Amino acid sequence: MGRDKIRLIRDFTKQGIDVLISDIDVVWLKDPIPYFRRYPEADLLVSTDQLRNETKGDALEFHICQTASNIGIMWIRSTEGTQALTEEWVRVIEADPRIWDQVAFNDLKMQGNACSGKRDEKGLMRAYNNKVSMGVLPVALFSNGHTFYVQRMHDELDRGLHPYAVHATFQYGGTPGKRHRMREASVWYGDPPEYYDHAGGYLSFDPFIPADIDLQQFKARGFPTHDSVHKNLERNSPELINHMALVNFQLQQMRDALAIAWVLGRQLVAPPILCGLDRVWFPHYGRFPGSNLKLPFECPLDHVVNIEHIFRRSKDHQLPFKENSFLSSKFLPDPPSAANQLYIKTAPRGNAAPAFARPQPLHPKRIPGSKELLIDGGMTEGKIKGALGPYSNIKYLHLESVIGLFAGFEDLSGIARAFERETYADRSFAAEWCCTTNGPIKYDFIGDRQVAGAGGMFG
Repeated sequence: MGRDKIRLIRDFTKQGIDVLISDIDVVWLKDPIPYFRRYPEADLLVSTDQLRNETKGDALEFHICQTASNIGIMWIRSTEGTQALTEEWVRVIEADPRIWDQVAFNDLKMQGNACSGKRDEKGLMRAYNNKVSMGVLPVALFSNGHTFYVQRMHDELDRGLHPYAVHATFQYGGTPGKRHRMREASVWYGDPPEYYDHAGGYLSFDPFIPADIDLQQFKARGFPTHDSVHKNLERNSPELINHMALVNFQLQQMRDALAIAWVLGRQLVAPPILCGLDRVWFPHYGRFPGSNLKLPFECPLDHVVNIEHIFRRSKDHQLPFKENSFLSSKFLPDPPSAANQLYIKTAPRGNAAPAFARPQPLHPKRIPGSKELLIDGGMTEGKIKGALGPYSNIKYLHLESVIGLFAGFEDLSGIARAFERETYADRSFAAEWCCTTNGPIKYDFIGDRQVAGAGGMFG
């Protein structure tokens, strides 16, 4: 498919047609043509895998050749230079099937020592044997998967910056993971109406984090600390041990909430997850090298949950939970309100958090003015159904906290197995953190639950 794309680019430019290239995993948020037309002298504008913004406002990026271009977003005008470039591009990839089309482009743009010159006043530079005028699209506005979904660069830099597009790169869940990220960011418009109207209603909760984990230790490894300050993490690094504990604590709350939702015939709205460290596919010191990521941060769910594996196992290719932004979706036919949400507290704690935990600071979901209900903690599935089942007419149930609420399944061989089978809530549910110098470490979704058999979890 990649080679066919390059051939089509060549054929169209030969016919005098300007071409906008967009990979299938690019989301367009607004019309980019007015932006491209600001640079009529440019033969070619291309996106980048660069992880930090190095320009001001919405100007073109400074670095053209020092950082890899990403051909998933390209504006190519039909000129003598681009016609020559695309013709040679096709020759290169057809001569060797092992060559990746993007690598071939990055080699060609630097051919003839073309990138040794200086940018002009608009940010353009001569490339490809001095035949092409080329610019790099600003990474805050034509975003990659790290700058948009992880760093949220468009919010960090300037509230007035509104991205034109986001390319779902730098992610860990295959196509299902890309789609879930788009849903989390409220930029996925491909779901049918029934996706937003589960017959049994929804369950959400406010997650907690361990009280004894100091978040400042992660901040020290985030931006603006220079990449060279810290060494790569080892398995016994205190920051990594605490990051794993931080995430596992939240995942195990999601595990119990998933069980409660299943018992009640509801669908869980996944919580936002606070991560102390970034995920990368090679050894690193805490954040993706070269990025401006501040730690700790709200991480995409595919950092910590095996989205692709769960999706592949699903009979209907649906996840057993909704994205954390679901309750604010503009597509909900009956969005949460004080009239249709029940806020549930657990006795005897009431408003007080357990001594070993504190509220996570991300996106509490309580609606002001919603009715409250106080229930006992430590309940098995039968008691959960007895306490909350009578409120099936209320569309949104929200738990103040899930800690200490669910005591497990009484029926290990029947109901517990059915839960695991239907929600894929076993050891493969959690993803892995990557990477130490000795490889990845798997997150612990099961935690304090007694194993109910091979791969099982609820005792």
